[in-house]
Amino acid sequence: MFANVTITMGRALIVCGFSLAVVFLVLLAISYMIDLVHWLLTKGEKKAAPAAAPAAAPASAPAPAKDDRTAAVLIAAAVAACLGTTTDRFVVRSIRRVAGEETPWIQSGRTNTIQ
Repeated sequence: MFANVTITMGRALIVCGFSLAVVFLVLLAISYMIDLVHWLLTKGEKKAAPAAAPAAAPASAPAPAKDDRTAAVLIAAAVAACLGTTTDRFVVRSIRRVAGEETPWIQSGRTNTIQ
């Protein structure tokens, strides 16, 4: 059907330009449609007046202590995920930071990323 038709580089660039223009115009139209729907959905809602600031807490109240149990639970879950087991099979007795830049955890992450 199109065996005898030759397309020049100029015509190919024109087709490419029009195609890009159509794509961006459709994306722009979709963006405006989304904005219109948002405007229609929020048109009836009135903005609430800003609430008064709550009373400040007394200065003598002690700050809550940092909960280290949360960190221990998160680390235990990460170790269990790395080992492919559950947290029932081991106990985290202590948590300490390893000195240096290249921790085994970083090395393991890099190895998994490369593979």
